[in-house]
Amino acid sequence: VLFAPIFAWIWTKLGNKGMEPSSPAKMALGLFFLAIGYLVITFGVDGLQPGVKVSMLWLVSLYMLHTFGELSLSPIGLSLVVKLSPARFTSLMMGIWFLSNSAANKFAGVLSELYPDPAKPVPHFLGYAVTNLHDFFMLFVFMAGASSLILFALSSVLKKMMHGRQ
Repeated sequence: VLFAPIFAWIWTKLGNKGMEPSSPAKMALGLFFLAIGYLVITFGVDGLQPGVKVSMLWLVSLYMLHTFGELSLSPIGLSLVVKLSPARFTSLMMGIWFLSNSAANKFAGVLSELYPDPAKPVPHFLGYAVTNLHDFFMLFVFMAGASSLILFALSSVLKKMMHGRQ
């Protein structure tokens, strides 16, 4: 809530100068913030022994960056659903948007099973061994970072497909 007016102001200022990024680029920026947030926490947990708590500064930094990412993803995505959907399918498409969020949350729950536990065998995800917390969070850095790069690469194509509806 605190940062929403700031982001709205930034997008407005950039728009007034003709420098506002496209909606897909904003969403890619949101994924980039997500990756950077996870990268920050990897520094906080690097070499951390089991049972030791991480400093609150690492967690605040993570949440702040993830909030920036959320502000670049969710409102933009909801706006795109309304703008790009045919009028008679807007409600259905909004439901699909939230259903995809639900599927992503389920996938996050599946990935949480990779959390390293010294009493259990080392978990693997697509050949990547998760031996400690650093490895665990780096998995999210890689996934969010790759998604961000792919979306940035596709943003001009997606912008053309949107036919000027930003």
